[in-house]
Amino acid sequence: MTAPNISSITPNPVIWGQTLTITGTNLTGASSVTFGSVNCGPGCFTVNTGGTQITVAVPPMPAGTVYPDATSVQVTVPTQGTSNSVPITIQGAGVLNTITIKNITGLDTTKYTVWVAGFIQQPCEFLYLNTDGNFTASAGNFINVNNGLTVNVPNIPNMGNNRLVFLVTDKTTSPAALSPITGYTAYPFNGTPGVCPPGPYDIFEFGPNAQYDVSAVDSFGLNLSFTVTNDSLVYGAIPAISRIEIGEAFTTFTGSDPLGSAFAKLLYTSPTGTGYPDSILDQFSAIVSPKDWLAIHPNAEGLRGYWKETIHDFFKEGNQLDIHLNAATVGNYSGSSSGTEFKLEGPNKLKIIIPLSDFASNQGFVQAVRGINSGEAQDEYDAFSQIEAAIFQAISRGVLLDGVVAKGGKITKSYTSNAWTNIKNWFSNHNNAYNGKPSVYDAYAKFFHCAKYKGSTIMGQSAGSNLGMAYGFSLDEDPNVGNWPSNSNVPAKTNYSVGSGQDVTLTVGRWLAAK
Repeated sequence: MTAPNISSITPNPVIWGQTLTITGTNLTGASSVTFGSVNCGPGCFTVNTGGTQITVAVPPMPAGTVYPDATSVQVTVPTQGTSNSVPITIQGAGVLNTITIKNITGLDTTKYTVWVAGFIQQPCEFLYLNTDGNFTASAGNFINVNNGLTVNVPNIPNMGNNRLVFLVTDKTTSPAALSPITGYTAYPFNGTPGVCPPGPYDIFEFGPNAQYDVSAVDSFGLNLSFTVTNDSLVYGAIPAISRIEIGEAFTTFTGSDPLGSAFAKLLYTSPTGTGYPDSILDQFSAIVSPKDWLAIHPNAEGLRGYWKETIHDFFKEGNQLDIHLNAATVGNYSGSSSGTEFKLEGPNKLKIIIPLSDFASNQGFVQAVRGINSGEAQDEYDAFSQIEAAIFQAISRGVLLDGVVAKGGKITKSYTSNAWTNIKNWFSNHNNAYNGKPSVYDAYAKFFHCAKYKGSTIMGQSAGSNLGMAYGFSLDEDPNVGNWPSNSNVPAKTNYSVGSGQDVTLTVGRWLAAK
């Protein structure tokens, strides 16, 4: 058998994390591509059908590598051997922007520790935050940030699944290294599928040239917030409002909101297991998302079957929808329900089926859009997932039935999406337009939009001052249907990608009320 041969590599020099192309012969069946001593397995690269090219992302080099650094590339094909060695120069990525972590908890640092661990996903591996603020391939240990830290976001391709995880423990606890594969379990429940966090925690999502957001963990653990250079908005919790005041606000809110009583039990005020989690100054453990609560207690009274009647009415035979989708394949999708599914037709006669079974039981609290089916076109799947996401959001906001016209009625173009983006009806117990019955909504998400403490909003408001933080809470992000005003974007998440020159200040907020 003829050994593989490399004739050229482009680009060269190359930045680590960047994708390069290896051109040569006899590359079919390659089992590895090596960069010096660093091996990339078969899941980390692609060989073209002719066996003449391989595309592969340059992996991070070992600790101590000095950039620019010269190394060599080789390709191995089983039974055929290893190729010639071709030198390349790998350059450092440089810093795209910085994230400055500020600890204003006010906790006594001789008794308590604020920690952070972080990772960035790259092809076939993760980079982990180190104590110097840089990301390397070494283990993802938690770092003490009682005195803050400046994080350097590298200028590398963004693969998604990047985050900083914040945790507060007593001084005697040192958390184990963070695993991006097996994350923390549904907080604050002491059980599967993940690792039980030793104290209150929350997450911040970011990435090179990506949108940034807080609290996408789907329950409220820490009052995180951030600001971005030349952006006047505060994303997340208002730093001046303490964590204990947010807990008090939740109790007040659920006691006064028309639908709040079913959600009151989501505030956990004590550890749920022996020594788990740490109780920091005798505060609440977390405000738990409905979907996580129901995952642990599926048969408990309260939220069980909360939207059952709404879903039943939504899928009644003959019901009509007309949705303008502003993502995926943009355009209008219209059709009716058979009683068990909606059959919709969109641009270029694209056919979309939305089944009742996707929303059964407690599923309304969980956006469980399936993966792509075998033989399903990508544009078909993209439109399906965007429409299902819009339905889940409309359920959460209590406007689902406002967008439905019954069998025999006349439905106008974009009727459904216009109803779903009517903010004045969000999270209100109004009588819906479909059958005149009172609408139900996710009071948990409403809390993070609208709640106040002694007259002051507890979450950063959108530019239009009509919404507070809710991203990550029961699917409540910006609508993907209709004409949505940019000043109404959900303000826990930027509506732009944070990039070069856009430095970020990330604050872990006050624990106790200011004296």
